[in-house]
Amino acid sequence: MPKQNTPAPAKPRYDVLVADEYERDGQKQVNWIRVGAAWEHDDGEGFQITLKALPLNGTLVVRRHKPKPE
Repeated sequence: MPKQNTPAPAKPRYDVLVADEYERDGQKQVNWIRVGAAWEHDDGEGFQITLKALPLNGTLVVRRHKPKPE
């Protein structure tokens, strides 16, 4: 039987987010805004980050991507 080439598993994607804090009815709320994505380098020593926007507050959060349930 010939050896089949199976594709390598996809690298985990990370979402790059900005936490936009606001207050509603006296309660602090956070609106998470996705501004980009990141992928880990093959050597595990860093990330490739692609941004579509920059935060006004100077803080970015990087979290492993979790697809939304349909």
